[in-house]
Amino acid sequence: MFNIRILLFISTFLLSHIGSSQGISFNSSDKLIGVRTSYCVFSHTRPSFKGTFKIEFLLNIRESKTIGNIFSIKGMKDSDSYSLTYINNTEDSGFLKFNLDGVTNLLSIPLKKTAFGSKKWIEISIIFNPNLKRISVSVNGKIYTSEGYKLNDVIYPEIYFGKHGSVIDVPSMSIKKLYVGNEDQNYLFDLNNSKGEDVYDSRGKRCGTIKHPDWLINDSYYWKNRFYFSSKEVTCLTFDEKHQRFLITSPGVLVCYNFNEETTNTLSTKNRLPVPMRLGTSFINPTTNNLFVYEVNDVPLGKATIASINLDTLMWKTNSILQLPQQRHHHNSLLNHKNNYYMIFGGFGNQRLANSFDFYDIRFNKWSSPTFKGDTISPRYFAGLAKTGDNEVLLFGGIGNKTGDQNIGKKYYYDCYKIDLLKKRIKRLWSLNRENIDMVSSRNMVLSQDKTSFYVLNYREYISKTSLQLYKYAIKNGDYEILGDSIPLISERITTNANLYLNSKTNELFCAIQEFKLDGSNQIKIFSINNPPVSKKIIDKYDKKEIIPLTLLLACFIGVVMVIIVVSFFYKKRKIKQEDLNRQLALISKQVSTNDQPLQIINSVSLFGKFTVINHLGRDISYLFSPNIKSLFLIILLNSSKQDTNGVTAEQINLALWPDKPVKKAINLKNVTLSQLRNIITDLKGVSVVYSNKSFSIEFDQEFYCDYFDYLIHLEKLKEDSLRNDTITRLNKIIKRGVFLRLVEDEYFDTFKKHFENETLKVIPYLIKEFFENQNYPPVISLTEILESIDSLSEIGFYYKIHAYLRLGMRDKAKKHYNSFILEHKKVLDDDFALTFEDVSKIIPEDIL
Repeated sequence: MFNIRILLFISTFLLSHIGSSQGISFNSSDKLIGVRTSYCVFSHTRPSFKGTFKIEFLLNIRESKTIGNIFSIKGMKDSDSYSLTYINNTEDSGFLKFNLDGVTNLLSIPLKKTAFGSKKWIEISIIFNPNLKRISVSVNGKIYTSEGYKLNDVIYPEIYFGKHGSVIDVPSMSIKKLYVGNEDQNYLFDLNNSKGEDVYDSRGKRCGTIKHPDWLINDSYYWKNRFYFSSKEVTCLTFDEKHQRFLITSPGVLVCYNFNEETTNTLSTKNRLPVPMRLGTSFINPTTNNLFVYEVNDVPLGKATIASINLDTLMWKTNSILQLPQQRHHHNSLLNHKNNYYMIFGGFGNQRLANSFDFYDIRFNKWSSPTFKGDTISPRYFAGLAKTGDNEVLLFGGIGNKTGDQNIGKKYYYDCYKIDLLKKRIKRLWSLNRENIDMVSSRNMVLSQDKTSFYVLNYREYISKTSLQLYKYAIKNGDYEILGDSIPLISERITTNANLYLNSKTNELFCAIQEFKLDGSNQIKIFSINNPPVSKKIIDKYDKKEIIPLTLLLACFIGVVMVIIVVSFFYKKRKIKQEDLNRQLALISKQVSTNDQPLQIINSVSLFGKFTVINHLGRDISYLFSPNIKSLFLIILLNSSKQDTNGVTAEQINLALWPDKPVKKAINLKNVTLSQLRNIITDLKGVSVVYSNKSFSIEFDQEFYCDYFDYLIHLEKLKEDSLRNDTITRLNKIIKRGVFLRLVEDEYFDTFKKHFENETLKVIPYLIKEFFENQNYPPVISLTEILESIDSLSEIGFYYKIHAYLRLGMRDKAKKHYNSFILEHKKVLDDDFALTFEDVSKIIPEDIL
């Protein structure tokens, strides 16, 4: 008995300290009756209370234009029941009605517009006092009373929130921090579950049942997609916390996204933005309500580099035409509106990395670069910055090296510095060694509520289809944890960026993504998550289970013995299966590590991803290939593969490259271009252009490498022996570089693209199905990635990869892949994907292969 008491004490202590209360969001009357939320507080246990009895909770009414039952209670006296309901009065106001059901309204409590909204909580307290025959309702501390009602001395409350019985109207509401009890006994419900229908009190005891809940803790783990915008020209995105909105700036227009009201409106400015935007950088002064757009470099001389617009008058004015000596991609920045200066640090441009602090004096239009004392921060870009005081910031991470010269390579930093901007002093707090984890940071970081940690978004910028992950680092020593789900990101251009913001009014974190394309067009995506965010471990931890009381232990003893006998019988078989699963998981981990290291071979030509030529000394000479030279080289090279040794005729070359030119002009252009090509490829060992049998071809020996030829060779090997993991790994490594002949748009090359796709589709889909049926899942995942490189919306790749992850117990990976797919589906087809993750997870359709 003593041990059980100790167990109960420890369990109660732990469960009461696992985190802040979260809550439940109710499916309201805008949903079908069958899926509206119903919560019975005491369905598994029916306690009794003697004397005064209290119910307390926090209530959120998301919008005023709604009606319905908040909660109902029976058991106070005979068959009487009481209820608290909400009805709307006008568009901006409403009433809480406390009723003696079927008899009369006891109290009518007005609510103003300020009480409504997705993050606004109303404190509700109802006290039933049988001695004074009084019922008191407190709303945000203001007390309303109704007297003269006889109540039982001992009550057995039956409490429902939302729908129950014939009461079907449910307002658009959420509740949290529910308390039921009196001085003798009490029940506190943190409502911290992440799933399920059983509701537990803070001691871990199962008390209630809820149907169709939306557990709010999930809003602290899963990022919510809030906003999407695209533009064909460079834009800048600015967070305006004062007015609860994001501003998107283009030369003659401001787009305002109000995230509380989920509205978007467009404002035409009185004149055009005078700054020619390159990077789309900006900041806002909340004191003057001025928005600044700036470029530090790469602007024609005499053109504006800094301009501001007053958001009340919508008139642009030029503030400066000054430029810094170099471009500063992915620099960090901070506005000090009290001292009227804007500071930037670091960045990359003109083959150099920076580590200077540059201050722009807004009043006097002057840049200065003061010297800092203390520790030295290596030149870098892609770092994160958080403000910790009026004149103090934290700087974390980034990419760089000690010299600032891009040509000597880069290092991924996981170090943290405290910087005093007033005293101009730097102090390094810590540096972590995170081997084989190469990630950059979002520009902005956010401090935790207790100021002991900071949040930052990290991602692998060198992967085209990458993802953002939220991390929390301790300022004291760098201890970190991973929080929240990941967010897909297309990281093709260096101008692509991600930022993290805290909206203190609603206690939400916002992730703002701006994905750029080569022509300057870009798309903006905004996501949100409740603050503080939680980890996957916490999500799972809140899926609580009831503590087993002592009286059940003896009853379970015989059953446990029987289970042990059965388990021992199947143990060996299960162990073998688990070992196989562990082997497959280890293989996947190894594949990820291997595949993330891109092929970089000397004396080579790469046709997957960006066209790249590396000479025999390991130097990238791709820049020597003009568009015509590159096209000529590709035409001859692709017609010189081992499958086709006939080469290509001069007439075919002329027709492909200069179809509109007269014959003599085309011949002359071909000869000049061919001469330039021959000069360039002298840097490649064992490679030469030859003319034989009226055809041009490229001869090469074993020292020369082409990833396309290598791909075809290994694809043929896979036909002969599908069990060669090294062959699959090699193919996967090749396609990791990107799409075959990406950015090569000439129709001439469509035949080669089609040949590549056909050869792949002859082999890969059928091997995927074969491996899956044999329960060998790592090759399934690798082969689906090859399919996705051809068709990003491949149903075969989509379904089989998700089901392979699920079979391996990697549900997070499966969900992440689903999220990436539906974003790509929306982007490519401009249409929402019709199936939910649960739908996709059920079965692989038979007709996809």
